[in-house]
Amino acid sequence: MQQNDHLDPRGEIKLTDKELIESPEIEKIAAEVIEAHNIDLGPAQVGYLLVYPNISKQRAAKCMKATREIKHYSGNDYLIEVSGELWDMLDSDTKKMLLFHELLHIDPVFKAKNQQWKMNLRRPDFADYYEINDKFGNEWYKTIQATVSSLYDLDPRQESKVTV
Repeated sequence: MQQNDHLDPRGEIKLTDKELIESPEIEKIAAEVIEAHNIDLGPAQVGYLLVYPNISKQRAAKCMKATREIKHYSGNDYLIEVSGELWDMLDSDTKKMLLFHELLHIDPVFKAKNQQWKMNLRRPDFADYYEINDKFGNEWYKTIQATVSSLYDLDPRQESKVTV
C-alpha cells in the first residue's frame, strides 16, 4: 500500500506541517517598540504568532489583516507572524527592529463619514523605511537574511531574496 504523506497514521488529513503558537514574548516586545517609537495603532488589536518551523524559507515575518472569521473568534484586527526558528536565533535588538518594521504595516484609518475605523495595510512606504534606515541602519535586515540563510543553507542568490 502506497503511503500518503498528507495523511497521518490515524488516517486524518494533515493540512500543513506548520505549527502556530501565540507568543506573549513577541507581544511584550511589540508593546515596548510601540511605546518607544510612538506608533499609533488606534483601536486596532494585534495578534502575535510564531510559525514553526517557519513561514517559508525566504519569509522571515509578515503582517496581515485578519479575516472576519479570525476577527470574530480572536478579536484581532491584524496578525503578525514570525518564523519561529529564526526568532529563536535573533538577538533582542534585531527582534525589536523586525517588529518595528512589521508594525509599520498596520494602518487603521478613521472614516469620519460613517464614524468607523477601517483597518488597512500599509504597503512598504519608502519614507518610513528610509526613516528606519537613517536612524538604525540596515544591519538588522542583513542579520535576518544571514540567519535565515544559515538556518536553511541558502545560496547567496536565495539569501538576497529573504524578505520581511
